Amino acid sequence: MPFHSYPLASRLILVVLLPLLAVVAWGWMQMRASLPAESTLTLSEGVSEPTVIARDAAGVPHIRATSEHDAFFAVGYAHAQDRLWQLELQRRMTRGRLSEIFGEESIDADAWFRTLGLHASTRSAWRALSPEARESLTAYTSGINAWLSERHPLPIEFRMLGVEPEPWTELDSLAWIKMFALDLGGNFDREMRHFVARQSMTEPQIATFFPEYPEDAPTTVRTGTPQVAATLGAMLDAQHRRQRNFGISVPGTGSNAWAVAGAHTANGAALLANDPHLGLRIPSLWYAISIDSPGLKVSGMGLVGLPLVVLGRNDRIAWGGTNMMADTQDLFFERTDPEGTRYEVDGRWVDFDRRVESIGVRPKFPQALRKRYVPVTVTVRTTRHGPVISDRYGVFDSPVSLRWTALDDDDTSYEAFYRLNFARDWNGFRAALRLHVAPAMNMIYADRKGNIGYVAAGRIPIRKRGEGVLPAPGWNDEWGWNGYVPPDAWPSVLNPPSGYIVSANNKVVDSRYPYFISHDWAPPARAERIEQLLHDTIAAGRPLSVDSMRDIQSDTLDLSAARLMDHLRDRLPEGGRRDAAADLLRDWRGEMQGGSAAATIFTEWMRQLRLQLFASRARADWGRDTASDLLSQMSEDVEYGDLLAVLREGRGGWCSRDCDSELGDALDAALWELHKRNGTWDMEGWHWSGNQFTKYPHMPFSQSKSLARFFERRIPNGGSANSINVAAARHQKSEGYVQTFGPGFRQIFSLDSAGIRHLYVNSTGQSGNVFSPHYDDMIGQFHDVRLQPLVSSYDRPSESEPIAHGPSVPDNTDGTTR
Repeated sequence: MPFHSYPLASRLILVVLLPLLAVVAWGWMQMRASLPAESTLTLSEGVSEPTVIARDAAGVPHIRATSEHDAFFAVGYAHAQDRLWQLELQRRMTRGRLSEIFGEESIDADAWFRTLGLHASTRSAWRALSPEARESLTAYTSGINAWLSERHPLPIEFRMLGVEPEPWTELDSLAWIKMFALDLGGNFDREMRHFVARQSMTEPQIATFFPEYPEDAPTTVRTGTPQVAATLGAMLDAQHRRQRNFGISVPGTGSNAWAVAGAHTANGAALLANDPHLGLRIPSLWYAISIDSPGLKVSGMGLVGLPLVVLGRNDRIAWGGTNMMADTQDLFFERTDPEGTRYEVDGRWVDFDRRVESIGVRPKFPQALRKRYVPVTVTVRTTRHGPVISDRYGVFDSPVSLRWTALDDDDTSYEAFYRLNFARDWNGFRAALRLHVAPAMNMIYADRKGNIGYVAAGRIPIRKRGEGVLPAPGWNDEWGWNGYVPPDAWPSVLNPPSGYIVSANNKVVDSRYPYFISHDWAPPARAERIEQLLHDTIAAGRPLSVDSMRDIQSDTLDLSAARLMDHLRDRLPEGGRRDAAADLLRDWRGEMQGGSAAATIFTEWMRQLRLQLFASRARADWGRDTASDLLSQMSEDVEYGDLLAVLREGRGGWCSRDCDSELGDALDAALWELHKRNGTWDMEGWHWSGNQFTKYPHMPFSQSKSLARFFERRIPNGGSANSINVAAARHQKSEGYVQTFGPGFRQIFSLDSAGIRHLYVNSTGQSGNVFSPHYDDMIGQFHDVRLQPLVSSYDRPSESEPIAHGPSVPDNTDGTTR
């Protein structure tokens, strides 16, 4: 229609809509301009020779360089292209500078990270590195800063928050290793829980929340005052907020890794599978990379902030890892003088080391109309044990300090992984890991000669007294550390008689091992299930393959839930709607598939039972908000095996009589809850994946409902905390079961004399830029456990180094610690 017939509409189009469309189009082009080119890029500045970054269909960079310096430079450049906002967040997190961009809500986190001194402790770690390791970090740092210096359009997060990225430094990389160690730690959290619980619980009740590892379960290697209690409770509350807001893993989290010798495989190749578990987020913590240079040929998954492949392979060996769950953190109560300026050491007073930290805080929106905040000043006290972590909570007469291996002056953890990238065989693998400090890890090995192996790597303290279960007196040497377990005594095995090695955060060694490692082992169900699947396949005479490894990674059977259901099968409550639920549960065997309605009913039933047995009684008994909230949270974590002990053995005296009344009441509450959530009484339609979903939060825009729709990703999911395909979810009233912890990636390797077949899938995508097609293109693949090849240019046997099957070093045939 002619515009003159509609003058008002034409003005609206010309004056408002067309300019608005032009602005949107310009903004879209600007945001797209922040993406790296999908085609091959050749770097010529900052490198000694032209260096190629060739991206494959998944956006993974394959780097070809003529020197290691140029290769690490290119890794930094690629990280800046794909994950610049992630790098900025990581740098600010370890330095305690989040409040400068997020405002007052981040002050507590900044104070915490400043107190730990993650970044400050990297100066001594830098001095402990070899010149070659330092050079790799310097080259990587130069690559990141080269991208910044070219003034490319910035990702949208920078623009929306008005933030300019600052140059990266080598110490920022080292600090991120310590944050990674903190993510996999958490012993001090467990110590605080244990201490607070002891104020009001009996020993049998405490055993429900802090159980011993079962004697017959798998091992990887076969061989205070009320004021103090209130303070620890407040510290736990703050810790839980940090875990929720910043994706820090909760205690007890872990991973899966296993290796199979060629004697049990279809083509004689050694197999290795790995899927490490951490707090989920978008983008993923992990970044796929491939490097081909004359001295370094390596590919796999690296951590953003580091130039290395952390878990992956080179042209000779492959390696995976899981959290060892070692107790490497201890809390110490310190005795102070009346002024709080000195603390006691063996009968004498010693001055605290003090430093003052200033935290800048961004005003609330709109900044122009708000007064600027005065910087928050934090005084950090340090004792001989480490930083005092309780000062923020106002208790100075019994301060609590933290001893942690990751804060040691000579932390050479980066050196260990640097050398691991160059390892050629079992001896090189072990030699590299001798330098590892934190986090303590189970490292699984396989090579092209058919060997499989395992090393428990990392510093494990030797305590003069006790086992670090509770905070200890710090005013004398009676409870201190007496060095570390020597590397020669680290649990280790090569080519065990079984032909396979399994690590799923289960207990590492049996009772014959002479050193204490931990009480914090994960429940054994995942390790038992992996061993069961491997053993049954081998016993049936069926060869294992890459497809077998993939099937195991996708397995959702929860053995712990199955055992509990076996006990409950003859005790199912009856009458009314209970009968329909019982019909679904009676034939259920612990399978947590997404389409299972029985899995939904069982999970909610057990949640309601925990609330009735533990949380509600705790509130009545304790009568204190902090302690009540703490035990309510702890009740959610009572594992099915321990719940079985309560029901079958009466452990802790939690049930009023025989628990039958509690079981019936809990089932009624569960059915009403599921009816409200699903909107129907058709129980067969209560599919588990309709009640549980995986959430990949974005920092910080998941905090805004409107922005979360654009930046955050969610997908329905099955699985449970004890299934191999882990889905450790927490119940949230408005949303059901929300999984924010699980595998960060999956990898499978097949190694033989002809080469290495390498399959992988990342949890979200390769890019951290929401406008990239690789921002979330792997979420569906990951959910379906569809791995894809990571093919590197060096995937061919070396003519100068022929490879034959057979062990390269003598077998450790008895399978004991070496």
